[in-house]
Amino acid sequence: MDAAITELLVPLTESRRAHTIEVGRKVERVAHLLPEHMRDDVITAAYLHDVGYGYPVTGFHPLDGANLLAAQGFSACICHLVAFHSGSCIEAEVRGFEANVFDRFALDSSPEMATANDLVWWADMTTGPTGETVTFDVRLADIRTRYPAGSIVRTAIDRSEPQLRAAVQRVSGSM
Repeated sequence: MDAAITELLVPLTESRRAHTIEVGRKVERVAHLLPEHMRDDVITAAYLHDVGYGYPVTGFHPLDGANLLAAQGFSACICHLVAFHSGSCIEAEVRGFEANVFDRFALDSSPEMATANDLVWWADMTTGPTGETVTFDVRLADIRTRYPAGSIVRTAIDRSEPQLRAAVQRVSGSM
């Protein structure tokens, strides 16, 4: 993890920082599953996937993070992975955002980009809120414990569970 990434993570809470650093470390360990030309960007995106929590503008961290990173000149790939991580489109819908808020970060779909998304989602959904490795089911149970039924996050996680589970299974099956 380089100094620029470390500096961007400073505003995060200690536990959020521990979570996001472990997500980055996990993606580093499986980056060999990606084409070499994508590895650095995907690893960087994993380390920065929750950076938006430290720089709230809209109150929706995937977009806040992607907008911050785009303004700082990070690659389109990194911004895409941060904007679209872990079912964010579903949560944006639950929050009442228009679908077009993601347009500036959308990239053409390719098998390589699908794998990149899966790796970030897998790492995020198998890392607990303070950086510990957990199973997907334990991670969902924790989220459901912290957010009451009917809340935005709980509704979004319930709706996105099939997509999240599929990503975790694809990555787990490829190792």
